[in-house]
Amino acid sequence: MRPLSFKTRLWLGHVGVLAVLLTLTAIGADWAFRRVVLGRIIDDSILWLASTEAATIEADPRRVVHIHDTAPGTGPPSFTRLDKFVQITDLDGHVTARSVTLGTARLPTSPDLLARLRDGETVFATHTEFGEEPIRMVSLPIQVGSARYAVHVAMSLDDAYAVTRAGRWLFLTMALVILTAIGLTSAVLANSALRPIDQLVRRTRDIGEANLSERLPHPGTPDEIGRLVETLNDMLGRLDRSFDAQRRFTADASHELRSPLSRLRAELEVTLRRPRTTEEYGETLHSCLDEVERLQRLTEELLRLARIDSREEPEHPEAIPVGEIIQAAVAVIRPEADSRSVALEVASTPEVLVSAARGAAKLALANILQNAVKFSPAGGLVKTVVTVSQGEAVVAVSDTGPGVSPEELSQLFQRFYRGHAARSTDAAGVGLGLAIARALLERQGGRISVETGTGTGATFSVHLRRV
Repeated sequence: MRPLSFKTRLWLGHVGVLAVLLTLTAIGADWAFRRVVLGRIIDDSILWLASTEAATIEADPRRVVHIHDTAPGTGPPSFTRLDKFVQITDLDGHVTARSVTLGTARLPTSPDLLARLRDGETVFATHTEFGEEPIRMVSLPIQVGSARYAVHVAMSLDDAYAVTRAGRWLFLTMALVILTAIGLTSAVLANSALRPIDQLVRRTRDIGEANLSERLPHPGTPDEIGRLVETLNDMLGRLDRSFDAQRRFTADASHELRSPLSRLRAELEVTLRRPRTTEEYGETLHSCLDEVERLQRLTEELLRLARIDSREEPEHPEAIPVGEIIQAAVAVIRPEADSRSVALEVASTPEVLVSAARGAAKLALANILQNAVKFSPAGGLVKTVVTVSQGEAVVAVSDTGPGVSPEELSQLFQRFYRGHAARSTDAAGVGLGLAIARALLERQGGRISVETGTGTGATFSVHLRRV
């Protein structure tokens, strides 16, 4: 079974909640209407007539207890008595007087009713089997001299029930009409509100890897749809930049791999064209070995970058003294520095803990130190200084190399980028060390900054979070 769309579920939820609210409202209105008709109208009317009859009898106790009907033909009709039954009994249930509207009938007076009247209680009761119609009756005890009587006034409920039934049907019909009208309106509004989203979905489906530069049209309003379009366009921008970086990375990697392979092939082809001496074969093999080592370094760094990008390398940040990271990185680079006659100097390190993955932080700092050693001349100095601020520890690595021009700063951490100094000196490397260092540090919440000037060396600063 195909699942319901969001639009349909939204409409059904809205109509369902509205149906429950209208049902509760109709039930409440019907209950209140019945209370008004049966309580405020019927009960108040018969109680008022009973109280009036009782007051008239009690005002003249010397007269015989009787019903104060208007004699036929002596005046206008009494609408307050016309549809009511009045009966006077003693508290033993014997009828003393009754209204003309009762005829020969008698209002019911049960023993329980008489007992409650003797206790002085005014009693309301509904009788469903009086004549052909249900009646509502009030019984009111009165004192006439030394005798006690009860005034009973009743009224037919047939018209009241007809009114309440009509009211119930009216409330039900109104609820259905309102539910239908709002249901249709909500369907139109849902279609209108979600139409821009359907258009966005269709446009987004048309955007693929080949046309990531396209953007969704902005509605021009700062509402939810506008914010959604802005978010999707930002995401498309990030994807576009990511795919572009991936394409550049693939092209650069292919170029870097092709160069040593081409040199290897050329040297081997030249060597195989004619017989060579043992010394010539040895030179060729040494040259090929250099190219193989270059390929091996490139492959290892590419694999490391791939693992960093895919987050395959486990990282467990812990509280580490910053001095331990520096010592470990310096120990890795010292053999290369000694071979190049470059001094490594580490200033006094303050006792401060940083949050970092031990291996990743050591590798990042080692790459920066290696870069500094590589571009420092023989007899140069690479100095490491640690400063502490409120939220971070800064490890600054300064060298005495040629520095970096301001134009190169924006490209310095790009993959496979080799600056002017690297190209002019033919320094070993493939341009991935700084890119790997930045990727490793940023994954741990750190960062790298650089200060440089042409011909005056460069200072790379590693910022690590303090614990």
